[in-house]
Amino acid sequence: MHGRRVAIVGIFGALSFLLTFIEFPIIPLLPFLKFDPSDSLIILVTMGYGFLPGFFTLIIKSFLFIFRAGDGGLIGILMNFIAGTAFITTLYLLKNFVKLNNWINYVISSLLTGVVAYGLNYFIAIPVYTNQPTSQFVSNIGISLQVFFLLVLLFNFIKFFVDSSISHFLLKKTKITSFAQAKREE
Repeated sequence: MHGRRVAIVGIFGALSFLLTFIEFPIIPLLPFLKFDPSDSLIILVTMGYGFLPGFFTLIIKSFLFIFRAGDGGLIGILMNFIAGTAFITTLYLLKNFVKLNNWINYVISSLLTGVVAYGLNYFIAIPVYTNQPTSQFVSNIGISLQVFFLLVLLFNFIKFFVDSSISHFLLKKTKITSFAQAKREE
């Protein structure tokens, strides 16, 4: 990466970390799933500069997030990193190799990330944080595993689709895309 891209990755990584302080639950039954707009800047960098700059921006955000940790601790940070990686990887591959409409790319990437996040919650987060199998935890809060799956899928769809919409709007309002294209043509 060139010096200017390294600086952009660092700046956007730091700004993305700052956006993690704006968080709130959006599904009352699962208040531990909190929305924050931090991934919108990672998506912006991925769409404007490519996969590697987006991935390094995610690494910087995740590293800085270690110092904040919040309710999720290190496992939450790792899960957010894996979900973010799944999203930007899928989005990048769809954008560059399948070449669908951006909005369709956002929907597919959001849904796939929801499936990944469900697996992470089912096999890692819930058992570690509650010291009980996920099926028991889900039963204790009064829902079925199918409803739990749909709620985790819905949360991640909302989170990543909203983040994608924010980055889409920012890309349209800035010169990032044309700058990235000009750099590729050099």
